[in-house]
Amino acid sequence: MSNHSEQHALIILGGHAPDPRVLALVPESALVVCADSGLDHALELGLHPHVVIGDFDSATSDAVEHARSVGSILVPFDADKDLTDAELALHFVLDQKFSDATVLWGGGDRIDHVLGVMAALAHPRLSSLSSLSVWVGRDQLRVVHADTALELHHRAGTTISLLPLGSESSRVTTSGLQWELVDETLEGHAARGVSNVVVNPPTRIVVHHGVLAVIVPGDLISQPSPAAAHRSSV
Repeated sequence: MSNHSEQHALIILGGHAPDPRVLALVPESALVVCADSGLDHALELGLHPHVVIGDFDSATSDAVEHARSVGSILVPFDADKDLTDAELALHFVLDQKFSDATVLWGGGDRIDHVLGVMAALAHPRLSSLSSLSVWVGRDQLRVVHADTALELHHRAGTTISLLPLGSESSRVTTSGLQWELVDETLEGHAARGVSNVVVNPPTRIVVHHGVLAVIVPGDLISQPSPAAAHRSSV
């Protein structure tokens, strides 16, 4: 496959069906990468699956046959593997040198799968992406790695939660929130960063150490002016 540097990848995961309204926030030119039964969701959303990757233990046979018939690239793996299908899709996008990625997911009813996806999002390789946005139903999660900053333009009153990803704590500085952090540590075993509130937009979040999940719960998709986010080095 050719190099897709500076392009956007849309990764669709299995589990529950995702919110179709998120597609309005993703570039139409994005390459659609389906993780196993994410293929069924992609077809239900009317998307062309460019790449389907995984062990194919949950995608329906009809969906796989359709993908073959429309020229999708199938990347099969043995079920006896070390990586989950979500991890395979993320690493595929990194190997293809994409600069931005959106993960579309409806969540799931197995807590081990949910925790597995959260663990995968903390992988240090993902720091090479200019932006990584994860939609879990109607909630948005942005992944921010060390030595980078995220600027959010959500309106005052918006709830924002800050939670460390991975095994290390995160050191964070914020501005524009009700409870500011100034080079302070958020620990993975504590929920101190949950349910902060925007009081003076734009909100700026600087991560000095670790990997941080910046979560905006609630129905952002239906807001009149979708909030923009900008990530930069610090």
